[in-house]
Amino acid sequence: MSESLTLPEALALLLLDPGGRLLATGQAFDAGLAGAALGDLALRGQVSLERKRVVVAKAPPTGNPAIDGFVHFLEAAPSPRRPTSWVSRLGNRGLRDAVLGGLVHRGVLAREERRVLGIFPSVRWPERDGGPEKALRAELWAVLQGQAVPTPFTTALIGLLQATRSLRTQFGPQDRARVRWITQGDWIAEAVRFVIRQAESSVGGIDGADGGGGGDGGGGGDGGSS
Repeated sequence: MSESLTLPEALALLLLDPGGRLLATGQAFDAGLAGAALGDLALRGQVSLERKRVVVAKAPPTGNPAIDGFVHFLEAAPSPRRPTSWVSRLGNRGLRDAVLGGLVHRGVLAREERRVLGIFPSVRWPERDGGPEKALRAELWAVLQGQAVPTPFTTALIGLLQATRSLRTQFGPQDRARVRWITQGDWIAEAVRFVIRQAESSVGGIDGADGGGGGDGGGGGDGGSS
């Protein structure tokens, strides 16, 4: 199942309830999607981490508008940036709408506009086809329970769920040692975790272009579930 979804699409499905509401904070959801887009490119060999900076490799377009749009921003940068910089800069409503809109186009989600209290506009993304999410959850559960070998895709997704503090919410308590083993060295999840913490603490310098922590390896954090 995972091969038919991009990493951002898979994460989005897990972090939406069937009615189309976010199961994480907006900050965590958007930072997670940005990290997932970066992770998707890493899985495709289109980016790599060199000296704690994201380096873009020359490659043909993926054909996915959200992923290719992300590449455009990376390529337009005057110099390579840290992963934390890209997660904070591109984790926004634009990327969210692009990823969820892609799932709408594929018939997995629907888009519903409504007004809260009859005044404030709001958009929900209810599920139309529950098959992809069901298969994805089964795949991740098997990995978490030691019934299947982690793939690069499931490893990245588990790391992102942990970084957005959603792993426990989605899959219940997990073996800390196994989660740590699965996600060790995940520099993208570490970047997402750092950006979320910075945003929540309202500390200046979130963009992380040359700032400290996160994105330089050692991912996996405390190895526990979120």
